[in-house]
Amino acid sequence: MFRINDINIFAFSDTHGNHRRLQVPEDADIIICAGDAVEDDLNGSEYDDFISWFGALPAKWKLFVPGNHELSFNRGRYKSIVQQFEAAGIIVLQDAVEDCDGVVIGSISKDSRIADEDTPDDIDILVTHWPPYGILDNDLGSLNILNFVLKAKPKWHLFGHIHETEGQQFQLGRTICQNISVFHAIS
Repeated sequence: MFRINDINIFAFSDTHGNHRRLQVPEDADIIICAGDAVEDDLNGSEYDDFISWFGALPAKWKLFVPGNHELSFNRGRYKSIVQQFEAAGIIVLQDAVEDCDGVVIGSISKDSRIADEDTPDDIDILVTHWPPYGILDNDLGSLNILNFVLKAKPKWHLFGHIHETEGQQFQLGRTICQNISVFHAIS
């Protein structure tokens, strides 16, 4: 957990269905999941338990960024699954920005290309599932995400996907890049 503007923020990714094993601080104001919450079976029912659990957490703000295992988000079920998340008080943040009581949180997809003039300069936290290229990525990172981080210069860049570097940080200019994967910690 970390703080911005006296707001407690807890972030994680890569629970792969083991979310109930995760110890979530009760005093978190913002809770962020950067994807791979489930092993998506393409019928959508796997999300039921995660949404019930995540939605019941006491934080005011709950944000979800889909990962590569959220297959149903890309297979025509996007609208119905997002409606489930929203009904539980969870914001699905995908290629968007959300102001959470003065903490500005943005998300971009792995393949997003943002024009220089469209790059926001007020993002406190960038959340992606994939790491930026060359940063704790085991050569699997995204060059588009790296370019965005270098231009936007968020205070934090939170990501998962690479289980082998979970929990590690890397300072990239003024940005703290952190792998928030918890796969090994809760397996």
